[in-house]
Amino acid sequence: QMLSLPAPTQPASSHLVDALPYLDTAYGETDRQHALNLIANECKVFLPTANYLKHLPVPDYDVFLTPTLMKENARMAKKEEMTKLDMSRCELPPPSSAKSGDKQAWKKSIDNARAQNEHLVVRESNLELMEEFASDGFLRRNRCLEEILHSEEEKLREKKQTILQIHAKRKAAQLEAGSKLKDGEAAWVGMLTKNYQMEMAIEQLERENVAKAKKLKIEIESL
Repeated sequence: QMLSLPAPTQPASSHLVDALPYLDTAYGETDRQHALNLIANECKVFLPTANYLKHLPVPDYDVFLTPTLMKENARMAKKEEMTKLDMSRCELPPPSSAKSGDKQAWKKSIDNARAQNEHLVVRESNLELMEEFASDGFLRRNRCLEEILHSEEEKLREKKQTILQIHAKRKAAQLEAGSKLKDGEAAWVGMLTKNYQMEMAIEQLERENVAKAKKLKIEIESL
C-alpha cells in the first residue's frame, strides 16, 4: 500500500499517447485487426453530412454559357454532326463556260487568286519568322519549365528529408523512452523482489520470536 502512488491527472481534452510503435512488437493479428477497427470507427466520425455545402451559395452554372456554347450543347444533345468547315474560299474556280467571255467574272476570279496568293505569301513569311525565332522562344520556355520542375523537385526532396528527420527523431525518442521504461521496469521488479524478501524475513523473525516467547514462557502481547 505504501508503494501505491496516484497517477497524474490528465486534462479532459488531452489524449494520453501510450503507444511506442518502434518498441511495441509483441502483438498478433488479432491485436492488429482490433487497432484497424478502432481506426475505422474513428474515421466514421469525420464523414461529411449529406448537405455539407449548405453554407455556400448556390452556384450559377449558366454564367459561362454563351450563345455559341448553348447552340453547340444543343447540337451535341441531338447527336448531330458538326458543321464542316467551308473551304470554298481556298478554291480557285474559273468562270463557268456560260461566263467565259464575261470580263467581270474573270476579274472576280483573278481578284480571288490574288487574295489567295497574298494569303500564302503571308503564311510563308510567318513560317520563315517562326523558323528563325520560334525555336529560341520554345527553348526559353523549356528552360523555364525545367527550372520550375527542378524547384519543385528540390522542395519535394526537402519535404521528404524533413519527414525522414521526423521519423528518425521519433524513433530515437522512442528508443530512449523504451530504455528508460526497461530500466524502470527492472528497478520496479528489483524493488518488488526486495520487498518480498523483506516480508518473508519479517515473517520468519515473527515465527522465531513466537517460538522463543513460548520457550521462555513470555507473553508477547505484554511486551
